[in-house]
Amino acid sequence: MSESPNSETAEINELRQKVLSFPNNSFFRFSYAQLLAKKNHSEEAVEQLSICLKARDDWMMAALLKAKLEIFLERKEDAELSLIKTIELAKAQNHQDPLDEASELLVLLKGS
Repeated sequence: MSESPNSETAEINELRQKVLSFPNNSFFRFSYAQLLAKKNHSEEAVEQLSICLKARDDWMMAALLKAKLEIFLERKEDAELSLIKTIELAKAQNHQDPLDEASELLVLLKGS
């Protein structure tokens, strides 16, 4: 069963209000970006993830999601930079699955 457009808008608006009320809360902002990405609001999601990464430049999952959205938006150069950052962070933080995923995406991106 799919959500009605009104419930989708309400869900987005609810999280947007939390971000506006608590602009320094990166976790609200990241949740908002994830929801935007899920609901195909990729441009705004990338903007929100960029803000998250300015606040915490070691946020590997934000960098990975940003890279995936940049690939979707056909921003190849931006995606490559985000993937390289994700790979560096995954290595530093010893996270194998994100490292593998980002590495595979980077190979695919460079081959396209």
